[in-house]
Amino acid sequence: MNFKRILASIFATLLLSQVFSIVPFSAYGDGLTQENLPPASFGNRQAALFIKISPPILTKETVGDTYVQLRLFDAKTNQAVPHTSYFISVWKDEKLLLRNLFHAHSGELTLKIVPTKVDVNDVVIYGDEVPQIPGAWTGFNDRVDVHAPVLLDSGLYHFEIKIFGIDYDQNIFADKDVKTFNSWLSVGDISNQKITFSGKSYGASIVSYYDKINNFKFDESKKSISFSMPFNWDIKRIEGQSIFVHQEVRVPKTFKEFTDTTAYDGKVSGLPAVGRMLILDPYSIEGTSILHFLINKDDILKIAKTIPTGTKTMDFIVAPTSTVEKNIFDVKLDSGAIAKVSYNSNLGAGDTIPLQISFFDPNGKLLKFVRHGFRIEDNSGKILLENSGDDPQKPGILSTEGIDIQEFKFPSQGNYKITLLVISHGLDELTTYQGIGSSTFTIGKPGHANQPPTSDYQIPAWIKNNAKWWSEGTIGDSDFVSGIQYLIKQGIMKIPKTQSGTGTSQTIPSWIKNNAKWWSEGTIGDSDFVSGIQYLITQGIIKV
Repeated sequence: MNFKRILASIFATLLLSQVFSIVPFSAYGDGLTQENLPPASFGNRQAALFIKISPPILTKETVGDTYVQLRLFDAKTNQAVPHTSYFISVWKDEKLLLRNLFHAHSGELTLKIVPTKVDVNDVVIYGDEVPQIPGAWTGFNDRVDVHAPVLLDSGLYHFEIKIFGIDYDQNIFADKDVKTFNSWLSVGDISNQKITFSGKSYGASIVSYYDKINNFKFDESKKSISFSMPFNWDIKRIEGQSIFVHQEVRVPKTFKEFTDTTAYDGKVSGLPAVGRMLILDPYSIEGTSILHFLINKDDILKIAKTIPTGTKTMDFIVAPTSTVEKNIFDVKLDSGAIAKVSYNSNLGAGDTIPLQISFFDPNGKLLKFVRHGFRIEDNSGKILLENSGDDPQKPGILSTEGIDIQEFKFPSQGNYKITLLVISHGLDELTTYQGIGSSTFTIGKPGHANQPPTSDYQIPAWIKNNAKWWSEGTIGDSDFVSGIQYLIKQGIMKIPKTQSGTGTSQTIPSWIKNNAKWWSEGTIGDSDFVSGIQYLITQGIIKV
């Protein structure tokens, strides 16, 4: 089944039933902290393996709270396979750290790791031996304490899990029937840094989900941040495994010379970070702009084929550029989730236009690990583009940070329709906000700022101050509402014609206050703020 048919099938299913279920088969791979590995055949059954390491980031506070969790499950029913024997080997930097046999009567195994600097031959295990399986360890509720040199440091860990038996304790497979799963998972590291600009100091940090970073530098003349990370560029190694590199650059918004923009230039070992490789997230942490380097296997291979022999680091650099004026509009999904779509307002027909899509829950909180699909149609309803990801068994484009960038060349000026589908979100693939929604937008001439269709509004710039004070709690809800109501009635603030509602509740949803905050900071456009005001009118909270 091709991608177009997959997406069409999903859209049709949602439109007809609004509900469907997907059995998890994800393979996130190298650079993340958990994954569902593709299924293997056990007789007439297909069983997949879930593996997770905790915590995702090592700090002084989390170093004593470290776990490895394993769950072999039926790929059709999602039920754990009972009485599973796991032979687990763990490596870091090609050094063997753990090699032992464990048994989980329930099929779900938890290893409480006590990170200990010992040789692999001196690993200490606290549990009960399984009488029917010599050398196998189990424990109460299938939890075993392991004192081993695992999760001592951040970085990349290779897990090899061999399934020696299932269904009952005495069932031990012949060598030919043993199934092997391999996973490369990372524990993040936080590197706190100090940046000095024009005599002022700012605290920034790099969160590396692959290995510890080094050689951090800030170039004041270019306002650029650069750093390096150890990396093995062996092409055969890269080709032979799933791999993904994720780095976060966190900078306080008080450093306005760096954060007061919507556009950044970045490079990874000389390769320009374009499209989905570099994403700005101004939403997740209050008062902080986060730049995500998201480097997939294809990008890494592209670099590996051009990088000088003997290179042992992956190098990153990022700097702000001039703000790009953007058109922004909302797509409201029937599940309550909201997607904000933005694009460069100076790009037009014939240009390749990056569409940035950000997914939020109804309270304005950014969703993470979103699996989604999308469709673009022209004004006649002709489908121009559909995308459901690149895995026929696992529908959906995976956006780890809830922000995606998709590029498309619009053939002509006019109105277009985008339909978005959310399949799941979160590492646990929740379907809370599974749903579908559509919105229209306008593409005009190249080089001319183009407004979306809902541009029949006029908002004095000084109202941003009121929105900021309201979002900060300096002025109350009633004062803000009465002020906006007065401005509309007096014609000082103009918005599109909106049907007044007669609701009795005066409670303002938190997403509207979030919109006001982001609008006052320049993170979202006027149309988003106006949509919030229109909502208050339809609910009878603002009366005009």
